[in-house]
Amino acid sequence: MQDFLKMYYHMDCQLHSTGYFYIEKQLYYLSYIPDPHEFLNRYHYYRYLMHQCGIQGYDIVKNIYQELLTQNYVLLLYHKEPLSIERYIQQTMMVYPFPKMKVQQIKEQWICKIDQAREKAKDYAYSFKHDQDILSLIYYYCGLAENSINILNYLLQIDNQATLPVSLSLSQPGFQYIYELINPCSYIFSTRMRHLACLMKSQMLTFSQLQQLLESHYFDVYEIIYFYARMLYPSHFFHCLLCGNLDEKMTSFFYQQMKQEREMYYQIFHILSFYVTLPKISWINR
Repeated sequence: MQDFLKMYYHMDCQLHSTGYFYIEKQLYYLSYIPDPHEFLNRYHYYRYLMHQCGIQGYDIVKNIYQELLTQNYVLLLYHKEPLSIERYIQQTMMVYPFPKMKVQQIKEQWICKIDQAREKAKDYAYSFKHDQDILSLIYYYCGLAENSINILNYLLQIDNQATLPVSLSLSQPGFQYIYELINPCSYIFSTRMRHLACLMKSQMLTFSQLQQLLESHYFDVYEIIYFYARMLYPSHFFHCLLCGNLDEKMTSFFYQQMKQEREMYYQIFHILSFYVTLPKISWINR
């Protein structure tokens, strides 16, 4: 990609595997964009979100032909500024005028991911790559995902046509730096409850802050029940597994997280039960 940057941006640099790189103390990010039209539409709403947060965030760097994207790649420039996390969280609770997401569709997507994860388990069970630690993780998180499906089933019993409002949402949890958190490539159009779940799992939102949000914003019953399912659903693990990123370091990370996650599930159930009736899960409701 170094030659790519030289040819289209006249930049001579060492590109890191993460996509981030520095030139003259300025941080850039290069990423492949599968759907340019969807990304540019999402970036429009991202710009509005950054404006509401009082920061610039990332700008798109045009290539030498003054084009925004180059062969489905986008180059972004980060503007380092102080970010109020409290203000950011409040602004990300905005709902956009898009068609709502059907809970049934979410359920089908989750079932598909569980099936893919179980299929992937065969790679670690019947080949030279046999790894009991990863196998155990796959079985554990598939079981956890089944609990998420049961919660969605409970929601669909209330209303089999249940829908959820759409907003900008983080696609996955696990951010160590602000520049990762506000990278437009980290966002998708999804539910604001998915966004809250990502913040909780990234330890950027406390239980106290969650309670304050529930008290200060209107969330309907469907959103709150879905949030409980979303907290249990192991999207980050499935993402790492299916993208081939489940190395020794990540495997160790997920094992270390298990005890903390179980306590989080219990606390979340306790908080949300004040607002709605939730299905009980034996190993959580100890």
